[in-house]
Amino acid sequence: MKKIVISAFLIAAGAFSLYSFNSGISENPPEFGIKKYYAITLGYDKSMSEKTIKAAVIDSYFREVVENGKIVRWNKSSFPLKVYIQDSEDMPSYYREVVMRAYQSWERASEGLVRFMFVDTPDDAEMKCYFTNKDDGSKSIGSQTFSLNGNMITDSVITFKMKNEKNQVQDSKQLYSSALQEIGRSLGLTGKSPSIYDVMYPIGIKFNTEITDRDLKTLALIYSVVPDVTNIPPSEEERAMLFTVQEILSTLNVPVDDTTPDLDAVTANDIATGLALAEEYRKRAEYDKAAQEYQAVAQMKTDLRSKSEVYYEVAVMYLDAEEFDKAKGCAEIACATDMNDKTIILPALIDYYMKRSNSAIEQLDTILQQNPYNKHAYKLLCQIYREKHHENLLNATIRKYGPTAGDIEE
Repeated sequence: MKKIVISAFLIAAGAFSLYSFNSGISENPPEFGIKKYYAITLGYDKSMSEKTIKAAVIDSYFREVVENGKIVRWNKSSFPLKVYIQDSEDMPSYYREVVMRAYQSWERASEGLVRFMFVDTPDDAEMKCYFTNKDDGSKSIGSQTFSLNGNMITDSVITFKMKNEKNQVQDSKQLYSSALQEIGRSLGLTGKSPSIYDVMYPIGIKFNTEITDRDLKTLALIYSVVPDVTNIPPSEEERAMLFTVQEILSTLNVPVDDTTPDLDAVTANDIATGLALAEEYRKRAEYDKAAQEYQAVAQMKTDLRSKSEVYYEVAVMYLDAEEFDKAKGCAEIACATDMNDKTIILPALIDYYMKRSNSAIEQLDTILQQNPYNKHAYKLLCQIYREKHHENLLNATIRKYGPTAGDIEE
């Protein structure tokens, strides 16, 4: 039997949903300046068990944020942050509406952990969004920077390109996806997610319009640690309930990082250590060894759905690496392990990466005919139609499956 090499990155295998952690919240959680009418169901503090924090770290990209440098975020007492979004006659009217909707999506998805208030002038705002005709040579639609005074945030500025590389106005879906990502950066999500479906996954030719549980867990963890850079230093009372980065990472209790000289000497007896070991092998481009560790992680998982999620992410990783044979092998395993709304689209996703759009379209249409509620198939099909500029087919797909599979802008 042909040996199939597999690997994955920071997969928690769907052990818990974000909201299952709420059982660890005390009946009277600290407010951190958030009004009482917002129930704090998204967030972590020292009233919670080490197991809860560990599970959140595993099922997030918190480590990528930490590796990217200092924790830069706003003080919770600052919310709602004042937001200015440029509006002028020389830009499409929907530009401002799309960016505003992206801010509202972060507020709604975070259940009030982050909140915003829109203002009419930039002088009154902590977050400022502008549109420009200048081309910086990058393929990204937007960019974000913090203005700092030492270790103090004075404001965050997001700049979007007025036109795309073809000198056309920006597509509303792509602008929305870019806005979600740049707002995420302005909130402190400075790391890049390895998962294709997360908002903070590097966009490239792909873009996402749905804030995921991994995005939210990472955001919640960031706002649960003492910041290195912020706009208002936390009070002693606030600090008492906040973790240090090391306290968060110590919950993993894994003897593996980028300074470990001999990974072969490490034995992984649990999922967290196995993932950490596999990730380090992957960073060092020792993919066969990483594959063995990821295989062991999948075997340690107790339910088929969790196992299939490992193979699903592995397939996506190999697609990004353009190792299509290995991606196909992992896709077959994922589908055979548990056929669900995500794994069923893998053959079409592979065709999409291999630029066989017609085949991908045919498969996705068949999937949606059989299950019009499959949002993953719906999103990918819409994405292909947008990239091929098939506006009529895109609009027909939205009309047909949007009511069941969901609004791709939300």
